[in-house]
Amino acid sequence: MHKIIFITGIILAAPAFTNATLEVIGTGYGRTGTDTLREALNELGYKTYHMKEIIERKLLLDIHVWTALAENDCNDTDALKDLFERGGWTAAVDFPASMCWETLFRVYPNAKVIHTERESEEWWDSVSNSVAILSTKFPINIITRIVPFWRAHRKMTDALWSFIVKKKVSDSDPGWPSAYKSEIVAAYSTNNKRVRQLVPRRRLLIHDHSKGWKLLAKFLDKDIPDKPYPHRNTRAEFIRFGQRLSVGSSLAVVVCLAIIGYIIKKMVPVSVKGTKNKTD
Repeated sequence: MHKIIFITGIILAAPAFTNATLEVIGTGYGRTGTDTLREALNELGYKTYHMKEIIERKLLLDIHVWTALAENDCNDTDALKDLFERGGWTAAVDFPASMCWETLFRVYPNAKVIHTERESEEWWDSVSNSVAILSTKFPINIITRIVPFWRAHRKMTDALWSFIVKKKVSDSDPGWPSAYKSEIVAAYSTNNKRVRQLVPRRRLLIHDHSKGWKLLAKFLDKDIPDKPYPHRNTRAEFIRFGQRLSVGSSLAVVVCLAIIGYIIKKMVPVSVKGTKNKTD
């Protein structure tokens, strides 16, 4: 059965719900090896939710849901459950899911928790030169004002960062993100501490990717795959990802301008003709 969802005046048809339940919750912020963890979890048999899935699958409905969640402090548990069950996701890592990990932890009491982290300054150097500035770079900064998906995505990321620092911020603010470095890094460090404080040791794995499969597979009661442990989304890979988005964005801008030009060309002669007839 399909479900019709109403969001800010837009009617969106959601796919039929599945019987899937979230079994793994990733609590680490983006740029802590979350894409490597996504790949590893997929290899172990999970269907893993990650920001990359939102972008590659163009999950516009999800974007609206996450924006609303960021604005209500992740208090809408029904929306969270609906989102994961609708997509059949059995694991969730990275932003925006890690933003709501405390709520997910309560909603899915049998889920195991995997935390990834890195030294604070190292993390800041990575995040401030990648995900935090992605929408500020040309031509993506243009396309986020034109294309509905990217316009909604930018609104979501602004809401996410606002949730993290507990005040309204935007990537269009002067000095972004450096002007907010102390607040963002403090929130990152606090999150790392809260995971250790709130999650019982039996449900928690502080995962170090350099350790490979052994501890991860044991924690999840899975067999060790007969292949090397993945290493994904390095800064070089992220730069290439951004370049691919830029090429796609540039093409979209060209198409939009061509359409606008065509419409103007069609409208102008009609307007001139109408004026002439009126004068006659």
